[in-house]
Amino acid sequence: MGERRERGCTALRDWLLAVGFTEDLLIPGEDQDKIHHCQLDWPEGGRVLLSSTGERATPCAPGTSSLHVVTAKPDEVMALARGLGAKVVHELTDQSDYPSRDFTVADPDGNHWTFATFAG
Repeated sequence: MGERRERGCTALRDWLLAVGFTEDLLIPGEDQDKIHHCQLDWPEGGRVLLSSTGERATPCAPGTSSLHVVTAKPDEVMALARGLGAKVVHELTDQSDYPSRDFTVADPDGNHWTFATFAG
């Protein structure tokens, strides 16, 4: 189980890069295929931090997070996510009760990512 999670972190990193994040910093872990610390930037602003299970104290387990990423291009990001085989949790929708076009997908670890035009 632990080995799956370590590979999960590198798979998650690769998935995030494929949907449009860029890597700012990568510090490899002690063991092969582990990440001690990784900083990924969203081109429209914002950053996520990753580390493999067991490398650092982490606040949550894979599959327990829900994140919101603001983008002016949800259709493009949705096409990238679909091309990667992402599980669609919420289809691309124009919201009627607030100004947003958004969708939600699950990453390789099962975390939910909402990409939306709504910034709050």
